[in-house]
Amino acid sequence: MRVDDKGRLAIPSQFRKQLREGSFVSVSQDAVLAIYPPDLWNALAAQLQSPLPGPDQRALARTLYSMSVPFEPDGQGRIGLQPEQRRLAEIETSSTVVVIGMGSRVEIWPEARWENYSTDAQGRFTEFADRVISGQ
Repeated sequence: MRVDDKGRLAIPSQFRKQLREGSFVSVSQDAVLAIYPPDLWNALAAQLQSPLPGPDQRALARTLYSMSVPFEPDGQGRIGLQPEQRRLAEIETSSTVVVIGMGSRVEIWPEARWENYSTDAQGRFTEFADRVISGQ
């Protein structure tokens, strides 16, 4: 998928169907962008609510919320990625990105970084499965 010179990205139709009104585009772990559907966004918001949040919780909430915009595809299924979002995720205008399903959310990766990450993760699949699923 290409990010055009205006910072817009066409979201594949299968993901647009999954992402309802009330979804948000924001940052995620590993310096990528994520599109959070409303239920996941609301669950995140609930975890970040505290009458007296600690410094980590404040920093996470400030970053997540300040880098978020509503998911509002135009008539061609494109969303605008904000300049600060693109800067954080190292996504240039007129560049290629990879849009992947990640369970309940969708992630947007710069293509070269995704290829490096994916190659490493696929090569270590058994190691990760043993630790995460088997608890070893």
